[in-house]
Amino acid sequence: MSRILLAGVELPADLQWIDEFTAWRVGQTVKTSLTGAKIVQESSLQAGRPITLQTQRDGAAWVGAVTLDVLRALQASEEQPRTTPLALVLPAHNGGDRELSVAWRRTDGPGIEAEPIRFAVPALDGDYYSITLRLMTV
Repeated sequence: MSRILLAGVELPADLQWIDEFTAWRVGQTVKTSLTGAKIVQESSLQAGRPITLQTQRDGAAWVGAVTLDVLRALQASEEQPRTTPLALVLPAHNGGDRELSVAWRRTDGPGIEAEPIRFAVPALDGDYYSITLRLMTV
C-alpha cells in the first residue's frame, strides 16, 4: 500500500512532490566584484535536494488533504530546532518505498503552510486542510 510517512506521521499517499524532477545537483552563487564584473561559482551538491509536498485540487475534490490532528503532529515536529534528520518514506515509481533523510527547508518560507478546505470555528479533528510541506535532503 502506498503511503507517505514523515517522522512517524502518516500523510495521504497522494500528496504531490512538485519539484521532484527539478534539477538541483549544481549549486551556484553569483556576486558582483568591486569593478562591477560578475563572479560566478558553481559546485556539485551532495545534499539539499528540495522536496516540496503539496495537496492538489483535482476537479471537485481535494487530493492529499490532511486532518487537523495530523497537521498538529506535523507542526509539533516543525517547531523544534533539529540536530538529527527526519525520516521520510515516499512511494517509489516502480513500487516499494523510497527512504530519505530530510530536514525542514525554512529558506523558502515556513516549513509548513496550511489552509482549511472549509473554514469553520471551532476547528474539529475531522476538518481537512490543504498543506504545503517544504523539506530538503540532508
